[in-house]
Amino acid sequence: MRNNPDDISNQLLSKIKNWLNHEVENTELTDEKLCENNDDFIVFGRRECAVSILGQIEKWENEYDW
Repeated sequence: MRNNPDDISNQLLSKIKNWLNHEVENTELTDEKLCENNDDFIVFGRRECAVSILGQIEKWENEYDW
């Protein structure tokens, strides 16, 4: 059922990836040097975390491509 779009785990993974991509695409702070206050660092950190998680998901998906 790995690539079955009806599988609940695939639906959940798709929603997670969509949310993470939304975090990345809608964050204007793309460089830590642009942070001016603590709130900026939090926003930048959220983006940085989302990018890292997306990269890890891609790595795991590639491990299981047969």
